Amino acid sequence: MQPLIIEKAPPSIIVKLSTSPSRIPQEISNNHDRFWNEQISKNPALRNGEAFTITDIRQTPEKLEITVVKTDYKHYLYTMHHPTCDYPCKVIYSCASVITKDNHLAFGRMNQTTSTPGRLQFTGGGLDESDLRDSKFNMEDNISRELKEKMGLDIHSPAVRSFKPKFLKHKGSHDFWAVIYELSVDFTANELHDYFLNHNQHIIDNG
Repeated sequence: MQPLIIEKAPPSIIVKLSTSPSRIPQEISNNHDRFWNEQISKNPALRNGEAFTITDIRQTPEKLEITVVKTDYKHYLYTMHHPTCDYPCKVIYSCASVITKDNHLAFGRMNQTTSTPGRLQFTGGGLDESDLRDSKFNMEDNISRELKEKMGLDIHSPAVRSFKPKFLKHKGSHDFWAVIYELSVDFTANELHDYFLNHNQHIIDNG
């Protein structure tokens, strides 16, 4: 496993969607299918939605430019469980370190119906086609949507003190890439927790 690298985010981050199809040999695709069938027999809540895998990375101190092609969730899930596999799904995603005014960090715990039950991580998520603007993914829209959906936080709210891309994470066990944003909020840790619980209850009340 390569050492994990966390470095300062460059001023420009561009994530582009290639029009070329993902090219995975049939034998590898068959492995994905077999593993997927095993996993959904254990966890029927899994859904094989869209995912995007990195095909090219160009990085300078001033700019990160990443190209991705569309694949699917079973490709990603197979990679998660087979870190040394051929033709891995190498993803890029956004996440946010939410910092309270009394200097606490907010983490979430993945639930039992996900690919990584119990895992602690920052709020965030993978690329979505709704984030595309003329073949480029808007990473700020991506993390904004994730924060709104999962914590009820609006980056344009008066309760937000600051919001900015802060770090890049890559290498490690899968060499997934992450754009880590810093979101400073005008809540104490207890206030943020109550806000989060109210957000969850609102989701439940609305079905």
